[in-house]
Amino acid sequence: MPIFAAEINGRGIVAFSQPNADDALALADDEDFRSDLMFLEGEDGRPLWDGRADIYVREADPEEPNDWTASFTEARQDGDADDAEDWVIYLVPVTEPPEDDDYDA
Repeated sequence: MPIFAAEINGRGIVAFSQPNADDALALADDEDFRSDLMFLEGEDGRPLWDGRADIYVREADPEEPNDWTASFTEARQDGDADDAEDWVIYLVPVTEPPEDDDYDA
């Protein structure tokens, strides 16, 4: 199955496997997928996606399929993944923003 990447502002953000380009486009247009991109933060502390920039879907660069395959293989061995179409890896470091109650007043 081919590996695709979602790119925002010229930078590959997410790699994933889908049967074809139409399915890859549909995944990148999925509300939950886009919500994750707005919730998760990059190393600069800003969301991966601002909700306005275009998200481009392209075939993965030569290194990206290797990263995706290694991650998926490890997850399958650990019992954390079954279906390749559900496995997504982030190509950039990501963090979840802290909860409001994580701060002491």
